[in-house]
Amino acid sequence: MNVGDIIKEADLLVPNEVPTADKIVWLNAINQDFFNVVKIPKITKFNCTAAKQDYILPNDVRSKNIDLLMVGMFRYQSLDRDAVTPAQNAYSFDDVSHTLSIYPAPYSDLQGVLRYRRVGTTTFVSTNLTVVPDPPEEYHWTFIPALAAYIANTQDDGVKASNYESQYKAAWNVAAQNYQGGDG
Repeated sequence: MNVGDIIKEADLLVPNEVPTADKIVWLNAINQDFFNVVKIPKITKFNCTAAKQDYILPNDVRSKNIDLLMVGMFRYQSLDRDAVTPAQNAYSFDDVSHTLSIYPAPYSDLQGVLRYRRVGTTTFVSTNLTVVPDPPEEYHWTFIPALAAYIANTQDDGVKASNYESQYKAAWNVAAQNYQGGDG
């Protein structure tokens, strides 16, 4: 399901005169918000080099979404969120440069494994309505009641907005439970 399909379906639920550009802004917010509720794990692997401290990671990694870092068989703790003692392995991550720094640097060439939570990376534009949302396909339908809730609010129809909001939020909560697990 693409954003054009979502807009058409939401317009059937809540007839309106809201410009498509406004709906696209709301869909961008919905796309981001989905991942604030539903924490979908993702893994990235990288090769560590002996004595090298800094590694560039994919652009979709965010410091707040990292929940596990292993280098070889050693677990690393976040300097930002964990109470790290001097004898523990630690890491920091820069969201701007996407640089992971590990302390101490590996003593030999090892495999690094980072588990983090997905984020919405697509920015929708009104000139291309064929783009699909970032969540897994089975949750694209939830964008219809989410957008319908936004539209209903513009129509001052609080009852309809509340009904659609509870519908998509319930589905997102079930999705969040389905992805729950691990250490995060």
